[in-house]
Amino acid sequence: MKLASVLFSRPWRAYQVLGDDWDRSDDFTEWDLHPLAAPTLAAEDVDDAFQGLFIIAAQLVTSGAKPEPCYLDVVLPERIVEHHFIQTAGGIVRGKGRRLLNGTVIPAIGIEAPGIYKLYYAKEDPSVGIETLRTALREGRRKQDMAFDLGLLLRDEKRYEEAVEAFSVSLAENDTGELAAAVYKERAKMYAALGQVDRSEQDRQKFATIFEKMYGHAPGLDEL
Repeated sequence: MKLASVLFSRPWRAYQVLGDDWDRSDDFTEWDLHPLAAPTLAAEDVDDAFQGLFIIAAQLVTSGAKPEPCYLDVVLPERIVEHHFIQTAGGIVRGKGRRLLNGTVIPAIGIEAPGIYKLYYAKEDPSVGIETLRTALREGRRKQDMAFDLGLLLRDEKRYEEAVEAFSVSLAENDTGELAAAVYKERAKMYAALGQVDRSEQDRQKFATIFEKMYGHAPGLDEL
């Protein structure tokens, strides 16, 4: 399926770009796309390695208006976004990055892979990304990375109790390794902000334990 014939006209919310010449091709409308049926972008729905270029449903967030449907490309495993795609009277237009003059483009689905959480942040209305990730957690299978993204967005909005809940979802799925260490560290800060000193200290200790197992030494004061 060619991009020009399926984007904005078919119900799928994620596509894998086939072939290996997409990074050298200027004519993006001729890219071959393979539709992915799941409500999130997930490894289980990809036939080969969960890497390469994908196109996912997105939304242009503007101030005081309903988000407008559009698309983003995402390079995995880095989870890098390079372009957005919008529909105009003259056809599909590709632009660089996520910023437009009137708003910010963010994903409309969850991505079950780690990356920069700010991908889901639109300053025009931060709640849009938060609700997108809440939906993704209900619909997705591998929740740990999406829950961490959500917790960080809620932290930035000073919604500390909700951030604790999101971080706890991540830890319920995985409480060891590098991601878990980062989650324990962030949740400890949220507990501290809420005045729950004992829980904050427990999480700080769990972070320190994982850190020492990974690096062979206790974390320094600047790492706690």
